[in-house]
Amino acid sequence: MKKAFKRPIIGLLLNNFAVNALKSHFQEALYKLNKNAQAAAKANVTLAVFSPKDISFNPDRLNGLVYNQGRKRWETVTLPCPDVLYDRGVGSFTNQKKRGTYVRQELNRRGVIKLNARHYFDKYELYKIISKHPSLSSYLPQTRLLESEADLRDMLRAYNQVYVKALTGRRGREVIKISRVSPHSYLYSYFQTRLYSGRVSSLQDLMRVIRGVIGNRAALVQQAVDLLQINGRIIDLRGELQRNGRGNLETVAILVRAGKNHSPVATHGTSYLFADFFHNRLHYTPDEIARLKNKINNFLVAVYHCMEQTYGPFGEIAIDFGIDTKGKIWFFECNARSRRISLLKAADKKTINRAFLNPMLYAKYLYSQKQ
Repeated sequence: MKKAFKRPIIGLLLNNFAVNALKSHFQEALYKLNKNAQAAAKANVTLAVFSPKDISFNPDRLNGLVYNQGRKRWETVTLPCPDVLYDRGVGSFTNQKKRGTYVRQELNRRGVIKLNARHYFDKYELYKIISKHPSLSSYLPQTRLLESEADLRDMLRAYNQVYVKALTGRRGREVIKISRVSPHSYLYSYFQTRLYSGRVSSLQDLMRVIRGVIGNRAALVQQAVDLLQINGRIIDLRGELQRNGRGNLETVAILVRAGKNHSPVATHGTSYLFADFFHNRLHYTPDEIARLKNKINNFLVAVYHCMEQTYGPFGEIAIDFGIDTKGKIWFFECNARSRRISLLKAADKKTINRAFLNPMLYAKYLYSQKQ
């Protein structure tokens, strides 16, 4: 007799390393996935964590990790194919990517609901989409593909300071800040576990530095924005937006991120809740905070709807943006797989729990709509 599972079965797709870390009870993996398990229990659904190698077809079978509430541990259980795919990505390793693509295609053929229309965004594709949107194009820094040395030369002549970014990089690891000091002198810096910086005397040397950081991956070059700073640390912001159990859009949190000293990115630094930061650090009045928050929220919701108009429905998107020294909002990128690091650092327990619960409730909502 087959075991009955609470429907929908939500398949949380991760890479092999993350699933193995969970099997080995690695604490960092356990914390977030236990939060997912608690949210699934509260939503009264079945959550099964799996990697591309854990699912087979013809017959359809999923060997997923399911949290045993009685024993307080994750256990491998055989289940049917999931009803809803919660795609958190499978990494950049070639064998996993190929298998991941195959698994997604097979689940799509079987009509499995996707919590998010896609699991990643291309930064330049986002730029092109938003540049065609009349109400959003003004939020964009000037951007172009980095296809040759001439692209870098032209942007540096126009702006003196630019960023080079891999189109699909994450966590600021493939981001380089470049400053033109003189016609034959360029400063660069990037952050990968620690800050790296240097000076070169030619564009050819600069291109070699870029390739050393991002390899042969496609990249863009973008106008640097004069962002707000605090004690010499640059500030950017992240809006965590999700759909809830009624299918309605919520701005779960707006986080402020302050980078490490001299870092060209705000990732890897300190995180604050929006109102706390602008009140305690920048001394905004309650009215000023309310006006700015309303302005930001309208911007975030417009970006979210733009993504859905282009790709289809999303259960969650994290939107990265900045505010310059004159108060102007600038769009940077969208993330379909927020790691919620800033949220976990800064938010209260209620907000954190909500961020883990919403995807489970939205998956349940999508399943009921299909039924």
